[in-house]
Amino acid sequence: MSDAGFAERVRDAIDRRELSLVFQPQADVVTNRLTGFEALSRWRLSDGTMLPPDVFVPMAEQGEAIHLLGEWTLRTACAAAVGWLQAGYPDIPVSVNLSARQLDDPGLVLKLLGILSETGLPAANLKLELTETSMFSQSAEAREALLQLRGAGIRLVLDDFGTGWSSLSTLRRVPVEALKIDKQFVQAMVEDRDAAAIVQAVVALAHALNLGVVAEGVETPEQRLYLQAYRCDMLQGYWLSRPLTADGLSDFLAERSVIGTLLTMSTGSAAGPQTAG
Repeated sequence: MSDAGFAERVRDAIDRRELSLVFQPQADVVTNRLTGFEALSRWRLSDGTMLPPDVFVPMAEQGEAIHLLGEWTLRTACAAAVGWLQAGYPDIPVSVNLSARQLDDPGLVLKLLGILSETGLPAANLKLELTETSMFSQSAEAREALLQLRGAGIRLVLDDFGTGWSSLSTLRRVPVEALKIDKQFVQAMVEDRDAAAIVQAVVALAHALNLGVVAEGVETPEQRLYLQAYRCDMLQGYWLSRPLTADGLSDFLAERSVIGTLLTMSTGSAAGPQTAG
């Protein structure tokens, strides 16, 4: 399918409500306090078939379709986060992935600020996650756009750290607030000393630069204990919860509001939702 043809197919999917978002929780490694949700796109065809995101997202990134998909994702995620605010959860930001092609869009800053204005979401409640490759391979104009977004209050996170074009000199100049450790290192660290050393080193590097650290792909209590020992800040993965639909998210928030106080009082406890991953 041509780039134009796929862009039209994405536009049809939006009109037909084939696209939806699920939300994967993030939490404090020590207290298990909820710290946010990452929004993830899902595509269910009219016949019920699910298109995997690792298929349709790369296809979209080859052309203009990524701008349609990205704008829909941002607007839908921001609207969802406004609902959390209205439900009494003021400190739960939403994270949205931003691709390299979106970052090249000269209208990105105005588009994002417009979405925040339309939905009523405070800028501080939106996090944009960018990969190392997209962050470090951009033009001066794209880097200026990141500075403008950060200046407007939108928060930036460097995703999949350790798998792309790592550049410590560039890392000093980009306005990110946190690094996200790729799941391949997190899931291997209990059995692999090299992976464990990488995780520990990334945490130490981030903290030396006054950055937070998020570990993704956490699936076992042992992995969580390692992260706690390494003083990692936040975790995300099946150990905490699988990605949640809107209904599942409401139930999850209701459960957390009941147990949150107990979890905070039990600092260092391994208590938490034991969702299989």
